[in-house]
Amino acid sequence: MRTTLFLLAWLSAAPPDTTVVGPQESLREVAERVLGDASATAELRALNGLASDAVAPGTRLRLPGQERALALKALETARTLVAQAKGEGALREAEARLSEAEVSFRAARYAQASEAANAAGTLVSTGRAPHPSAFSVHVEPDAGTTTVSVTRGPPVRVEAEGVTRPVASGETVLVEKGQPPVAPTPPLAVPQPEQPEQGAVLKRRADKDKKDRLGPVKLTWAAVSGVERYEVEVTRESGGAAIVTQTTTAPELRLPLLPAGRYAWTVRAVGAAGRSEPSAVRRFELVPADLPINVKTGPWQ
Repeated sequence: MRTTLFLLAWLSAAPPDTTVVGPQESLREVAERVLGDASATAELRALNGLASDAVAPGTRLRLPGQERALALKALETARTLVAQAKGEGALREAEARLSEAEVSFRAARYAQASEAANAAGTLVSTGRAPHPSAFSVHVEPDAGTTTVSVTRGPPVRVEAEGVTRPVASGETVLVEKGQPPVAPTPPLAVPQPEQPEQGAVLKRRADKDKKDRLGPVKLTWAAVSGVERYEVEVTRESGGAAIVTQTTTAPELRLPLLPAGRYAWTVRAVGAAGRSEPSAVRRFELVPADLPINVKTGPWQ
């Protein structure tokens, strides 16, 4: 029988978790005090839009919520599974997804971290125990609402006011204070990449100031109904880590100037229904364009 995770949606008028920086307290000390992890300074910087670790006493900082605990558990599980998967064929890809999860976690993108960590674990545990669900819980105290979005894994059961709703992967459910959960919102469609074509070789001239950078390159995909924005991720095939992660409201994105090389990209749709699955991977190669040389015939002067 497929394992199902039960989630009780508690609604509260309490404000989001925050803390105040004490006298002569560093960001590292704040991270150790509130999260029990002195290395979590990068997360606090990302959550609060800080440019550095320097924070003035009395500054009120936003703290991560339940999503962090869920992402941390997913990471710990993935680390264990990947460490035990020596010699398995999917190990290399699993290690890449685990690395992606670690980067997302440090950037306080906990839903993405959970998703990537679960994917890493799935790659090396097919045929073993079922992988856990990855979901996010977003509370709006002023509006009195809780939104639960499931991104991967078995269904999550959301209970409020004595009513239970199953929420499958890709679905989102809204719970208003004092009300039972409404029917889950159908998942967003997956965007379909259009340009450049798969495996295209793009010839571009070098930038006049940065000679090692080529461009421009524009990515396009089919528009998705009900979308609020798109998330685009570009990786260099020789590396694996994302070199471009941007959002846009239009079904296209003009990339920054890039070095010559082979690239892969995916796009997701994001809206009230949550985040879609990533699109199929689309690849292209960026090469320098030859400069035209015009030779005129005639007598030499």
